Amino acid sequence: MKQNAKYKIIKSLIDLLEIYPFENISIKMICANSNVNRSTFYDHFQDKFDLLSKIQNYYLNKYEQLLNTFSFNFDNIKKNPEKVYKFFHIILKYIYRKKAFYHAIFISHPNKELVMEYIDITKQYYARILGENNTTIQNVPFFITYTMSGQIGVILNWLRLGCQESPDEVASALLANTLKVQR
Repeated sequence: MKQNAKYKIIKSLIDLLEIYPFENISIKMICANSNVNRSTFYDHFQDKFDLLSKIQNYYLNKYEQLLNTFSFNFDNIKKNPEKVYKFFHIILKYIYRKKAFYHAIFISHPNKELVMEYIDITKQYYARILGENNTTIQNVPFFITYTMSGQIGVILNWLRLGCQESPDEVASALLANTLKVQR
């Protein structure tokens, strides 16, 4: 029962973030939207900032776990595009399953600090992947910035338009563009 209430509170904040900026959301709104008493809210969270922080940390940690799982054993990307496709596909499938959260923090009312955390973590993993493998890329930091900018643009547009394409389609497009950039 308590876990169900906690989940309702979390879902309530994510739903409200689609409509209102965080600073305009009150605990009263969260409780009304989740049909949970204030005392139950305080059983799980100190305040709305604690709630938001826990949600953001949870999703960021899950994202980083996915990156970590797929960031090792990359061969030459041109020789093994299936692994890169799988990497994109898993990340996109995760974003798709959690699209309400990602739409809220990236599109509806962007949280710039959190967006930068996602970008920085992704850059670190890209640098690790490229650093551990033989690459002919001349300036790895510029390549990462250039490539990620395009990938982020595609993902943000996909979220903005309601994820109309499947994660498979978007992963294929990201792979094709990544291979083109490497020429």
